[in-house]
Amino acid sequence: MQELLYMLIGERMADGYTMYQQIYDNTAPLSALVYWLIDLIAGRSVLAYRIVALILLLVQALTFNFILNRYQVFATRTYIPALLYLVLGSITYEFGMLTPVLIGHTFVILSLPYLITVSREGIENNRLFVGGFILGLAALCYLPLGLYLVIGFFAVLLFASNTFRSILLMLCGFLFPYAMLLTFYFYTGTLDEFTEMHLFRPWQFKVAFILPPADLAKLIALPLIVLFFSVMSSLSLPQRLVFQVKFQQVMWIWLLVSLVLTITRDEISANNFILLLPAIAYFGEYLFTIAIKKWMLNLAFVLVLASTIVIRYRDLFGISQVLQLSDPQLISKGNLPDVPQNETILVLGNDTRYYLQNKPATPYLNWQLAQRDFGNLDEYEAIYNIYLNLKNEMPAYIIDEANLMEELTYKIPAIFGKYSATGKNNTYVLKQ
Repeated sequence: MQELLYMLIGERMADGYTMYQQIYDNTAPLSALVYWLIDLIAGRSVLAYRIVALILLLVQALTFNFILNRYQVFATRTYIPALLYLVLGSITYEFGMLTPVLIGHTFVILSLPYLITVSREGIENNRLFVGGFILGLAALCYLPLGLYLVIGFFAVLLFASNTFRSILLMLCGFLFPYAMLLTFYFYTGTLDEFTEMHLFRPWQFKVAFILPPADLAKLIALPLIVLFFSVMSSLSLPQRLVFQVKFQQVMWIWLLVSLVLTITRDEISANNFILLLPAIAYFGEYLFTIAIKKWMLNLAFVLVLASTIVIRYRDLFGISQVLQLSDPQLISKGNLPDVPQNETILVLGNDTRYYLQNKPATPYLNWQLAQRDFGNLDEYEAIYNIYLNLKNEMPAYIIDEANLMEELTYKIPAIFGKYSATGKNNTYVLKQ
């Protein structure tokens, strides 16, 4: 169901509608740009979204492993971090969804070498501007990822020679893409909508679990167990090089920030925990190179791999009931009966399944954001906004799950008076 929303955003943008002004949704601008490009190339294709997501996950794993090897974070070159990243990154199909978190997390990993190499490469503090810029791009994919600036500040304290100047450079780099984007939205008259939906919306801290907490705990138990034993293994190691110690301190902050981001989002599901994969990959190297018998390490990895396969393909193996782990609220079971086909529709409610075989009309794609108008029908400004939005784009059908049509017909007869009931599922059709 989450993927469907992203597809609808890309589809409306490909039809020429402007994000935030003609599409009411809080999806960050760079993520919306990705969805728009995919729709231009492949249309509403689940396969295309999954392929792009798989490529990004692979890029993240290989890039993070390359950084660890290039800067000699460990005593020897290793590919265990990339292996763990990809194995545990396959534990649920939610990690393989093209979410804004996955897109933005790619930029977070790409910024890492620019934050940790200042002291190793002389006085090239201008690299921090590039690192801050890449973190700014991550925030433009998913705004809460801007909290990774905390890692940047900590890295500056550890690696930079001129701390104050370095912090200013990083902050300027972070704010630069936002300055460009704010200028664009200012001249296109969309600044207020952009500020409300992108800058302010993600910080409301109204935590809601998309998956039941018990199911979510079962799903991410294995990565957390691996993380726990990996961290314990790293604490028992002998003294290492100064750079390696500093890098581990950076990864401790990375782990802390990732945990905070994971558990404070307005909607918590398994895909949030993808932020923990770099920390698991880094600390996991210590677990699988610890000084014990090799067969025990091999057995431990086989168990991790087998558990990942069982959890990921539990429905295929027919053991979902045994594990008591299901996620029906995340998956659309197919087209709804007695619903229009290949029409433009407006859904007054949260159920986006009506859009599976139809195209959305009007900016009111996200029902939660639509409440600023439909939730204030006693205010003139809200009534006027609804009138203008539907006057410019009248859908062929209206699905009234919220039972608002009677009030809307009374208050805006010029628009809603043109619709008549079909007698099916609170469906109203535009009169010819």
